[in-house]
Amino acid sequence: MGIETSLWDAVDHLDSDETILAYLEAVFEDGDAELIAAALDNVARAKGLDRSPATERTDLASVAGLLKTLGFELAVRAT
Repeated sequence: MGIETSLWDAVDHLDSDETILAYLEAVFEDGDAELIAAALDNVARAKGLDRSPATERTDLASVAGLLKTLGFELAVRAT
């Protein structure tokens, strides 16, 4: 008998503004540009939004990478 597995999607767990904020804070703290782009895409999907150019991994990764090279970091806060 084998082990049953299922796909895991972060979107299934982003069910409140507090959870989303904590998720983004953790991802931004890590500072990995590809991870930030993926997290923003996950949040957009959790909010029912289609993927937009703002969450395209390649564009955001470039911006985040440049900021990191310049000694800056991205941050997120609730409004």
